[in-house]
Amino acid sequence: MKKITNILCIAILSAISLASCDKGFDNVVEAEGKLSLKNFEATVQNAEDVIESRSTDIDVSSFRVVVVNKSTGAEAGSWVYNALPEIVALPVGTYTVNVYNKELQNAAWESPYFYGSQDFSIKENDVTTVDPIVCKLANLKVSIKYSDELKTAIGTGEDVKVNVTVGENSSLDYAYGETRAGYFRCDNENKSLVATFSGTVEGYYISEYKVISDVAQGQHRIITFSLKTAPDISDEYGAVGTTGLTLDATVTTVDMTSDIPAEEETIQPDDYMTVDETELSFGMLASSKDVSVSASAEWTAASSTSWCTVSPANGASGTTTLKVSVADNTVEIERTATVTVTMGSIIREIAVKQAAYSEQPTAAAPTVTSSTIDLLASNTVTAASKVDVDVLAPGKIANFFVKINMSDGNGGTLDLSSVNLANEFDLCNPGEYKDGLVGLGLPVEDDVKGKTEMKFDISGFMPLLVNYSGDHIFNIEVVDELGQSAKATLTLKVE
Repeated sequence: MKKITNILCIAILSAISLASCDKGFDNVVEAEGKLSLKNFEATVQNAEDVIESRSTDIDVSSFRVVVVNKSTGAEAGSWVYNALPEIVALPVGTYTVNVYNKELQNAAWESPYFYGSQDFSIKENDVTTVDPIVCKLANLKVSIKYSDELKTAIGTGEDVKVNVTVGENSSLDYAYGETRAGYFRCDNENKSLVATFSGTVEGYYISEYKVISDVAQGQHRIITFSLKTAPDISDEYGAVGTTGLTLDATVTTVDMTSDIPAEEETIQPDDYMTVDETELSFGMLASSKDVSVSASAEWTAASSTSWCTVSPANGASGTTTLKVSVADNTVEIERTATVTVTMGSIIREIAVKQAAYSEQPTAAAPTVTSSTIDLLASNTVTAASKVDVDVLAPGKIANFFVKINMSDGNGGTLDLSSVNLANEFDLCNPGEYKDGLVGLGLPVEDDVKGKTEMKFDISGFMPLLVNYSGDHIFNIEVVDELGQSAKATLTLKVE
Protein backbone atom coordinates (compact mmCIF):
# COMPACT_ATOMS: atom_id res chain seq x y z
CA MET A 1 0.00 0.00 0.00
CA LYS A 2 1.28 3.41 -0.92
CA LYS A 3 2.32 5.63 1.97
CA ILE A 4 2.58 9.40 2.09
CA THR A 5 6.21 10.24 2.68
CA ASN A 6 6.19 13.97 2.22
CA ILE A 7 2.82 15.65 1.86
CA LEU A 8 4.27 19.15 2.16
CA CYS A 9 6.78 18.60 -0.62
CA ILE A 10 4.04 17.22 -2.87
CA ALA A 11 1.96 20.31 -2.16
CA ILE A 12 4.90 22.59 -3.05
CA LEU A 13 5.60 20.69 -6.29
CA SER A 14 1.90 20.83 -7.17
CA ALA A 15 1.80 24.58 -6.61
CA ILE A 16 4.88 25.06 -8.81
CA SER A 17 3.35 22.87 -11.53
CA LEU A 18 0.06 24.72 -11.51
CA ALA A 19 1.85 28.05 -11.60
CA SER A 20 3.85 26.91 -14.63
CA CYS A 21 0.59 26.01 -16.37
CA ASP A 22 -0.62 29.58 -16.51
CA LYS A 23 1.11 30.70 -19.71
CA GLY A 24 -1.74 32.50 -21.38
CA PHE A 25 -2.66 29.82 -23.94
CA ASP A 26 -6.19 29.88 -25.31
CA ASN A 27 -8.46 27.11 -24.03
CA VAL A 28 -8.60 25.14 -27.28
CA VAL A 29 -10.74 22.04 -26.90
CA GLU A 30 -8.68 20.05 -29.40
CA ALA A 31 -5.44 20.81 -27.57
CA GLU A 32 -4.05 18.36 -25.04
CA GLY A 33 -2.10 18.43 -21.83
CA LYS A 34 -1.02 15.69 -19.45
CA LEU A 35 -2.01 14.50 -16.02
CA SER A 36 0.81 13.00 -13.96
CA LEU A 37 -0.29 10.24 -11.57
CA LYS A 38 3.24 9.01 -10.86
CA ASN A 39 3.29 10.42 -7.31
CA PHE A 40 -0.46 10.49 -6.75
CA GLU A 41 -1.39 9.65 -3.15
CA ALA A 42 -4.69 8.73 -1.48
CA THR A 43 -5.24 8.05 2.22
CA VAL A 44 -8.22 7.28 4.43
CA GLN A 45 -9.14 9.45 7.39
CA ASN A 46 -11.39 7.52 9.76
CA ALA A 47 -11.56 9.21 13.17
CA GLU A 48 -12.74 6.13 15.01
CA ASP A 49 -9.57 4.28 13.98
CA VAL A 50 -7.44 7.33 14.77
CA ILE A 51 -8.84 7.55 18.29
CA GLU A 52 -8.54 3.92 19.22
CA SER A 53 -5.41 2.76 17.40
CA ARG A 54 -3.72 6.09 16.66
CA SER A 55 -3.29 5.05 13.04
CA THR A 56 -5.39 4.13 10.06
CA ASP A 57 -4.59 0.77 8.50
CA ILE A 58 -7.11 0.78 5.70
CA ASP A 59 -5.64 -0.62 2.48
CA VAL A 60 -6.30 1.75 -0.42
CA SER A 61 -4.66 -0.46 -3.06
CA SER A 62 -8.01 -1.64 -4.43
CA PHE A 63 -9.71 1.77 -4.36
CA ARG A 64 -11.10 3.09 -7.65
CA VAL A 65 -9.64 6.28 -9.17
CA VAL A 66 -12.00 7.86 -11.69
CA VAL A 67 -11.41 11.06 -13.69
CA VAL A 68 -14.52 12.87 -14.93
CA ASN A 69 -14.77 15.83 -17.34
CA LYS A 70 -16.60 18.55 -15.39
CA SER A 71 -18.05 20.18 -18.50
CA THR A 72 -19.56 17.07 -20.08
CA GLY A 73 -19.85 14.71 -17.12
CA ALA A 74 -18.16 12.03 -19.21
CA GLU A 75 -15.70 9.61 -17.66
CA ALA A 76 -12.18 10.32 -18.93
CA GLY A 77 -10.39 7.46 -17.23
CA SER A 78 -10.82 4.79 -14.54
CA TRP A 79 -8.18 2.69 -12.77
CA VAL A 80 -7.46 0.65 -9.67
CA TYR A 81 -5.26 2.63 -7.27
CA ASN A 82 -2.36 0.15 -7.26
CA ALA A 83 -2.30 0.06 -11.08
CA LEU A 84 -2.34 3.78 -11.93
CA PRO A 85 -0.61 4.89 -15.13
CA GLU A 86 2.18 7.41 -14.67
CA ILE A 87 0.99 9.84 -17.38
CA VAL A 88 -2.45 10.35 -18.90
CA ALA A 89 -3.12 12.58 -21.94
CA LEU A 90 -6.34 14.58 -21.61
CA PRO A 91 -8.02 17.32 -23.65
CA VAL A 92 -7.66 20.83 -22.25
CA GLY A 93 -10.39 21.51 -19.70
CA THR A 94 -11.45 21.09 -16.08
CA TYR A 95 -11.80 17.68 -14.42
CA THR A 96 -12.58 15.98 -11.12
CA VAL A 97 -10.68 12.98 -9.82
CA ASN A 98 -12.83 10.78 -7.57
CA VAL A 99 -11.39 8.13 -5.25
CA TYR A 100 -13.60 5.58 -3.47
CA ASN A 101 -13.42 2.06 -2.10
CA LYS A 102 -16.66 0.56 -3.47
CA GLU A 103 -20.04 1.40 -4.92
CA LEU A 104 -22.31 3.12 -2.40
CA GLN A 105 -25.19 0.90 -1.20
CA ASN A 106 -28.46 2.05 0.35
CA ALA A 107 -27.89 -0.11 3.44
CA ALA A 108 -25.44 -2.91 4.24
CA TRP A 109 -23.64 -4.53 7.16
CA GLU A 110 -20.05 -3.50 7.88
CA SER A 111 -19.81 -1.60 4.60
CA PRO A 112 -18.14 1.80 5.10
CA TYR A 113 -18.02 3.94 1.96
CA PHE A 114 -14.91 6.11 1.78
CA TYR A 115 -14.81 8.89 -0.78
CA GLY A 116 -12.57 11.80 -1.71
CA SER A 117 -12.28 14.09 -4.71
CA GLN A 118 -10.34 17.01 -6.13
CA ASP A 119 -10.78 19.33 -9.09
CA PHE A 120 -7.92 20.11 -11.46
CA SER A 121 -7.31 21.76 -14.80
CA ILE A 122 -5.48 20.52 -17.88
CA LYS A 123 -3.69 23.20 -19.89
CA GLU A 124 -2.06 22.90 -23.26
CA ASN A 125 1.38 21.28 -23.31
CA ASP A 126 1.68 21.31 -19.51
CA VAL A 127 1.84 18.51 -16.98
CA THR A 128 -0.58 18.80 -14.06
CA THR A 129 -0.18 16.98 -10.75
CA VAL A 130 -2.90 16.37 -8.20
CA ASP A 131 -2.47 17.02 -4.47
CA PRO A 132 -2.92 14.07 -2.09
CA ILE A 133 -6.60 13.17 -1.62
CA VAL A 134 -8.00 12.22 1.78
CA CYS A 135 -10.96 9.82 1.57
CA LYS A 136 -13.49 10.24 4.37
CA LEU A 137 -16.48 8.22 5.48
CA ALA A 138 -19.34 9.25 3.18
CA ASN A 139 -22.17 7.15 4.54
CA LEU A 140 -23.78 6.84 8.00
CA LYS A 141 -22.71 4.22 10.55
CA VAL A 142 -25.32 2.99 13.06
CA SER A 143 -24.81 0.70 16.07
CA ILE A 144 -27.51 -0.62 18.42
CA LYS A 145 -26.91 -1.27 22.13
CA TYR A 146 -29.01 -2.18 25.16
CA SER A 147 -28.64 -1.21 28.82
CA ASP A 148 -27.83 -4.01 31.29
CA GLU A 149 -31.25 -3.63 32.93
CA LEU A 150 -33.02 -4.02 29.60
CA LYS A 151 -30.89 -7.04 28.68
CA THR A 152 -32.03 -8.74 31.88
CA ALA A 153 -35.67 -7.92 31.13
CA ILE A 154 -35.41 -9.18 27.54
CA GLY A 155 -33.92 -12.56 28.41
CA THR A 156 -33.26 -14.64 25.30
CA GLY A 157 -34.82 -11.98 23.08
CA GLU A 158 -35.98 -14.40 20.41
CA ASP A 159 -38.54 -11.94 18.99
CA VAL A 160 -36.64 -8.76 19.75
CA LYS A 161 -35.29 -6.65 16.92
CA VAL A 162 -34.58 -3.02 16.05
CA ASN A 163 -35.41 -1.78 12.59
CA VAL A 164 -33.33 1.18 11.43
CA THR A 165 -34.58 3.15 8.45
CA VAL A 166 -32.80 6.15 6.94
CA GLY A 167 -34.80 8.14 4.41
CA GLU A 168 -37.14 6.05 2.30
CA ASN A 169 -35.02 3.28 0.80
CA SER A 170 -32.34 2.41 3.37
CA SER A 171 -33.35 -0.12 6.03
CA LEU A 172 -31.82 -2.92 8.14
CA ASP A 173 -33.20 -5.19 10.89
CA TYR A 174 -30.89 -5.59 13.90
CA ALA A 175 -31.75 -8.92 15.57
CA TYR A 176 -31.18 -8.99 19.33
CA GLY A 177 -27.47 -9.64 19.94
CA GLU A 178 -26.40 -8.21 16.56
CA THR A 179 -22.89 -6.77 17.00
CA ARG A 180 -22.28 -5.62 13.45
CA ALA A 181 -22.68 -1.98 12.49
CA GLY A 182 -24.99 -1.00 9.66
CA TYR A 183 -24.00 1.56 7.05
CA PHE A 184 -26.65 3.69 5.32
CA ARG A 185 -26.81 6.05 2.36
CA CYS A 186 -27.18 9.55 3.79
CA ASP A 187 -27.60 12.74 1.75
CA ASN A 188 -29.80 15.84 1.54
CA GLU A 189 -32.80 13.65 0.72
CA ASN A 190 -32.06 11.08 3.43
CA LYS A 191 -31.39 13.02 6.62
CA SER A 192 -33.87 11.39 9.04
CA LEU A 193 -33.38 8.13 10.92
CA VAL A 194 -36.09 6.06 12.62
CA ALA A 195 -35.07 3.27 15.02
CA THR A 196 -38.00 1.02 16.00
CA PHE A 197 -37.67 -1.45 18.86
CA SER A 198 -40.14 -4.36 18.91
CA GLY A 199 -40.31 -7.49 21.01
CA THR A 200 -41.20 -9.02 24.35
CA VAL A 201 -39.91 -7.39 27.55
CA GLU A 202 -40.79 -8.97 30.93
CA GLY A 203 -43.62 -10.87 29.24
CA TYR A 204 -45.14 -7.82 27.50
CA TYR A 205 -44.84 -7.00 23.81
CA ILE A 206 -43.47 -3.50 23.34
CA SER A 207 -42.99 -1.37 20.24
CA GLU A 208 -41.14 1.95 20.66
CA TYR A 209 -39.37 4.16 18.16
CA LYS A 210 -36.75 6.92 18.18
CA VAL A 211 -36.63 9.59 15.47
CA ILE A 212 -33.39 11.44 14.69
CA SER A 213 -33.82 14.22 12.18
CA ASP A 214 -30.28 15.50 11.64
CA VAL A 215 -28.14 12.53 10.64
CA ALA A 216 -25.27 13.18 8.24
CA GLN A 217 -22.49 11.49 6.32
CA GLY A 218 -19.43 10.67 8.36
CA GLN A 219 -21.31 10.18 11.64
CA HIS A 220 -21.44 7.10 13.85
CA ARG A 221 -24.81 7.06 15.64
CA ILE A 222 -24.85 4.74 18.66
CA ILE A 223 -28.45 4.16 19.79
CA THR A 224 -28.81 2.66 23.26
CA PHE A 225 -32.23 1.38 24.38
CA SER A 226 -32.95 1.27 28.11
CA LEU A 227 -35.85 0.27 30.34
CA LYS A 228 -38.07 3.02 31.73
CA THR A 229 -40.85 1.89 34.06
CA ALA A 230 -43.49 4.28 35.39
CA PRO A 231 -44.77 3.78 38.98
CA ASP A 232 -47.40 1.03 39.34
CA ILE A 233 -50.98 2.38 39.29
CA SER A 234 -53.88 0.71 41.14
CA ASP A 235 -57.23 0.63 39.38
CA GLU A 236 -60.63 1.19 41.09
CA TYR A 237 -60.70 -2.45 42.26
CA GLY A 238 -57.22 -2.26 43.83
CA ALA A 239 -55.50 -4.26 41.07
CA VAL A 240 -52.02 -3.12 40.15
CA GLY A 241 -51.34 -2.34 36.48
CA THR A 242 -48.04 -2.63 34.60
CA THR A 243 -48.94 -0.45 31.66
CA GLY A 244 -46.18 1.97 32.62
CA LEU A 245 -43.48 -0.31 31.15
CA THR A 246 -41.80 1.62 28.30
CA LEU A 247 -38.40 2.05 26.70
CA ASP A 248 -36.11 5.02 26.33
CA ALA A 249 -33.38 5.54 23.76
CA THR A 250 -30.27 7.67 24.01
CA VAL A 251 -28.03 8.57 21.07
CA THR A 252 -24.29 9.17 20.97
CA THR A 253 -22.87 10.88 17.88
CA VAL A 254 -19.26 10.55 16.74
CA ASP A 255 -17.87 12.57 13.81
CA MET A 256 -15.69 10.12 11.87
CA THR A 257 -14.53 12.62 9.23
CA SER A 258 -11.99 14.47 11.37
CA ASP A 259 -9.25 13.62 13.85
CA ILE A 260 -10.65 14.64 17.21
CA PRO A 261 -9.07 14.58 20.67
CA ALA A 262 -9.55 11.30 22.48
CA GLU A 263 -11.52 12.89 25.30
CA GLU A 264 -14.20 14.17 22.89
CA GLU A 265 -16.86 11.78 21.59
CA THR A 266 -14.51 8.79 21.63
CA ILE A 267 -16.00 5.38 20.96
CA GLN A 268 -14.51 3.24 23.71
CA PRO A 269 -15.04 -0.32 24.87
CA ASP A 270 -17.79 -0.75 27.48
CA ASP A 271 -15.12 -0.54 30.23
CA TYR A 272 -12.25 1.84 29.54
CA MET A 273 -9.87 4.26 31.21
CA THR A 274 -7.17 6.39 29.62
CA VAL A 275 -4.65 9.00 30.82
CA ASP A 276 -3.12 11.53 28.45
CA GLU A 277 0.29 11.49 30.16
CA THR A 278 2.39 8.51 31.22
CA GLU A 279 5.54 10.43 32.22
CA LEU A 280 5.94 13.72 34.11
CA SER A 281 9.20 15.59 34.78
CA PHE A 282 9.56 18.34 37.40
CA GLY A 283 12.29 20.73 38.43
CA MET A 284 13.63 20.70 41.99
CA LEU A 285 11.11 23.28 43.22
CA ALA A 286 7.52 22.51 44.24
CA SER A 287 5.14 22.59 41.28
CA SER A 288 2.12 20.86 39.71
CA LYS A 289 1.06 19.44 36.36
CA ASP A 290 -2.31 18.29 35.02
CA VAL A 291 -3.24 14.89 33.62
CA SER A 292 -6.55 14.20 31.85
CA VAL A 293 -8.29 11.00 32.96
CA SER A 294 -11.13 9.60 30.82
CA ALA A 295 -13.04 6.66 32.27
CA SER A 296 -16.29 4.75 31.92
CA ALA A 297 -16.77 4.38 35.69
CA GLU A 298 -15.49 5.58 39.07
CA TRP A 299 -11.73 5.47 39.60
CA THR A 300 -9.11 6.16 42.28
CA ALA A 301 -5.62 7.68 42.13
CA ALA A 302 -2.71 7.31 44.55
CA SER A 303 0.99 8.18 44.70
CA SER A 304 3.76 5.82 45.82
CA THR A 305 5.50 8.57 47.87
CA SER A 306 4.60 11.34 50.29
CA TRP A 307 6.42 14.11 48.37
CA CYS A 308 4.24 13.51 45.33
CA THR A 309 0.49 13.98 45.78
CA VAL A 310 -2.60 13.76 43.60
CA SER A 311 -5.89 15.65 43.61
CA PRO A 312 -8.63 14.53 43.46
CA ALA A 313 -7.95 11.08 44.88
CA ASN A 314 -10.98 9.69 43.04
CA GLY A 315 -13.23 10.57 40.13
CA ALA A 316 -16.43 9.62 38.33
CA SER A 317 -17.11 8.50 34.78
CA GLY A 318 -16.29 11.00 32.06
CA THR A 319 -13.22 13.21 31.75
CA THR A 320 -11.52 14.64 34.88
CA THR A 321 -8.37 16.72 35.39
CA LEU A 322 -5.99 15.03 37.82
CA LYS A 323 -3.45 17.40 39.39
CA VAL A 324 -0.07 15.85 40.22
CA SER A 325 2.03 17.94 42.64
CA VAL A 326 5.57 17.61 44.00
CA ALA A 327 7.21 19.23 47.00
CA ASP A 328 10.65 20.89 46.98
CA ASN A 329 13.44 18.37 46.48
CA THR A 330 15.97 19.06 49.24
CA VAL A 331 18.34 16.20 48.48
CA GLU A 332 21.05 16.20 45.85
CA ILE A 333 19.77 13.20 43.94
CA GLU A 334 17.01 12.84 41.39
CA ARG A 335 13.95 11.11 42.81
CA THR A 336 11.09 9.17 41.26
CA ALA A 337 7.52 8.22 42.11
CA THR A 338 4.63 6.37 40.51
CA VAL A 339 1.05 7.62 40.33
CA THR A 340 -1.40 4.73 39.92
CA VAL A 341 -4.90 5.29 38.56
CA THR A 342 -7.24 2.33 39.07
CA MET A 343 -10.71 1.52 37.75
CA GLY A 344 -11.69 -2.02 38.65
CA SER A 345 -9.17 -4.31 36.98
CA ILE A 346 -7.86 -1.53 34.71
CA ILE A 347 -4.68 0.15 35.96
CA ARG A 348 -2.77 3.07 34.43
CA GLU A 349 0.60 4.23 35.79
CA ILE A 350 2.25 7.65 35.47
CA ALA A 351 6.02 7.81 36.04
CA VAL A 352 7.05 10.95 37.95
CA LYS A 353 10.62 12.27 37.99
CA GLN A 354 11.95 15.28 39.93
CA ALA A 355 15.34 16.94 39.45
CA ALA A 356 17.93 16.82 42.22
CA TYR A 357 18.49 19.72 44.59
CA SER A 358 21.20 22.11 43.44
CA GLU A 359 22.96 24.69 45.58
CA GLN A 360 23.33 27.07 42.66
CA PRO A 361 22.01 30.52 43.50
CA THR A 362 18.41 31.30 42.59
CA ALA A 363 18.26 32.37 38.97
CA ALA A 364 15.90 34.68 37.17
CA ALA A 365 13.06 33.07 35.27
CA PRO A 366 13.47 32.48 31.52
CA THR A 367 12.41 35.18 29.05
CA VAL A 368 11.37 34.98 25.39
CA THR A 369 11.67 38.04 23.13
CA SER A 370 11.87 38.74 19.41
CA SER A 371 13.31 41.50 17.24
CA THR A 372 11.81 40.10 14.01
CA ILE A 373 8.11 39.64 14.85
CA ASP A 374 5.49 40.97 17.25
CA LEU A 375 4.75 38.29 19.86
CA LEU A 376 1.48 40.00 20.79
CA ALA A 377 -0.02 40.25 17.30
CA SER A 378 -0.54 38.40 14.02
CA ASN A 379 2.38 38.71 11.60
CA THR A 380 1.98 38.39 7.83
CA VAL A 381 4.88 36.36 6.42
CA THR A 382 6.35 35.34 3.06
CA ALA A 383 8.76 32.59 2.05
CA ALA A 384 11.66 34.97 2.67
CA SER A 385 10.52 36.19 6.10
CA LYS A 386 12.95 36.06 9.00
CA VAL A 387 11.20 34.65 12.06
CA ASP A 388 13.07 33.95 15.29
CA VAL A 389 12.97 34.52 19.06
CA ASP A 390 15.71 35.04 21.63
CA VAL A 391 15.62 32.93 24.79
CA LEU A 392 17.40 33.76 28.03
CA ALA A 393 17.39 31.12 30.78
CA PRO A 394 19.86 31.88 33.61
CA GLY A 395 18.62 28.71 35.35
CA LYS A 396 19.62 26.59 32.31
CA ILE A 397 17.13 25.14 29.85
CA ALA A 398 15.64 21.78 30.90
CA ASN A 399 12.79 21.57 28.39
CA PHE A 400 11.90 23.51 25.25
CA PHE A 401 8.33 22.56 24.30
CA VAL A 402 6.90 23.53 20.91
CA LYS A 403 3.27 23.08 19.81
CA ILE A 404 2.41 23.83 16.17
CA ASN A 405 -1.02 24.49 14.68
CA MET A 406 -0.49 24.94 10.94
CA SER A 407 -3.47 25.78 8.73
CA ASP A 408 -4.08 23.39 5.86
CA GLY A 409 -5.55 26.25 3.80
CA ASN A 410 -9.07 24.82 4.05
CA GLY A 411 -10.00 25.74 7.60
CA GLY A 412 -8.39 22.65 9.14
CA THR A 413 -5.06 21.82 10.80
CA LEU A 414 -2.16 20.23 8.93
CA ASP A 415 -0.90 16.94 10.38
CA LEU A 416 2.91 17.10 10.40
CA SER A 417 3.32 13.36 11.03
CA SER A 418 3.27 12.88 7.26
CA VAL A 419 6.66 14.62 7.06
CA ASN A 420 8.18 12.76 10.02
CA LEU A 421 7.45 15.59 12.44
CA ALA A 422 4.97 16.01 15.27
CA ASN A 423 2.66 18.91 16.02
CA GLU A 424 4.09 18.83 19.57
CA PHE A 425 7.70 18.10 20.56
CA ASP A 426 10.50 18.96 23.00
CA LEU A 427 13.73 20.22 21.46
CA CYS A 428 15.63 18.85 24.48
CA ASN A 429 14.17 15.38 23.97
CA PRO A 430 13.14 15.15 20.28
CA GLY A 431 13.18 11.34 20.08
CA GLU A 432 12.21 10.03 16.63
CA TYR A 433 11.69 13.56 15.28
CA LYS A 434 15.36 14.58 15.67
CA ASP A 435 16.34 14.21 12.01
CA GLY A 436 13.30 16.13 10.77
CA LEU A 437 13.94 19.01 13.18
CA VAL A 438 17.64 19.16 12.32
CA GLY A 439 16.70 19.17 8.63
CA LEU A 440 14.71 22.35 9.24
CA GLY A 441 17.69 23.99 10.90
CA LEU A 442 16.44 23.69 14.48
CA PRO A 443 18.80 22.96 17.40
CA VAL A 444 18.10 19.82 19.45
CA GLU A 445 19.35 17.91 22.50
CA ASP A 446 22.71 19.26 23.78
CA ASP A 447 22.46 22.34 21.56
CA VAL A 448 19.44 23.34 23.71
CA LYS A 449 19.53 21.49 27.02
CA GLY A 450 21.64 23.20 29.68
CA LYS A 451 21.98 26.41 27.66
CA THR A 452 21.42 29.79 29.30
CA GLU A 453 20.67 31.56 26.03
CA MET A 454 19.78 30.54 22.49
CA LYS A 455 17.98 31.63 19.34
CA PHE A 456 14.89 29.75 18.17
CA ASP A 457 14.82 30.37 14.42
CA ILE A 458 11.88 28.95 12.40
CA SER A 459 12.66 30.79 9.17
CA GLY A 460 13.19 27.35 7.61
CA PHE A 461 9.46 26.72 7.98
CA MET A 462 8.48 29.75 5.89
CA PRO A 463 8.77 28.13 2.40
CA LEU A 464 6.38 25.45 3.65
CA LEU A 465 3.93 27.78 5.38
CA VAL A 466 3.35 29.99 2.35
CA ASN A 467 1.68 27.09 0.51
CA TYR A 468 -1.19 27.12 3.03
CA SER A 469 -3.22 30.28 3.58
CA GLY A 470 -4.49 31.11 7.05
CA ASP A 471 -3.02 31.45 10.54
CA HIS A 472 -0.08 29.32 11.64
CA ILE A 473 0.50 29.33 15.40
CA PHE A 474 3.69 28.27 17.19
CA ASN A 475 3.31 28.00 20.98
CA ILE A 476 6.59 27.65 22.85
CA GLU A 477 7.34 27.03 26.53
CA VAL A 478 10.84 27.17 27.97
CA VAL A 479 11.37 25.44 31.34
CA ASP A 480 14.63 25.83 33.27
CA GLU A 481 16.26 23.39 35.68
CA LEU A 482 14.63 25.21 38.60
CA GLY A 483 11.17 24.54 37.23
CA GLN A 484 10.63 28.15 36.17
CA SER A 485 9.09 28.73 32.75
CA ALA A 486 8.27 31.30 30.11
CA LYS A 487 5.73 31.03 27.31
CA ALA A 488 5.31 32.84 24.00
CA THR A 489 3.03 32.57 20.97
CA LEU A 490 4.15 33.23 17.40
CA THR A 491 1.15 33.93 15.19
CA LEU A 492 2.06 33.90 11.50
CA LYS A 493 -0.43 34.71 8.75
CA VAL A 494 -0.26 33.67 5.11
CA GLU A 495 -2.58 35.60 2.79
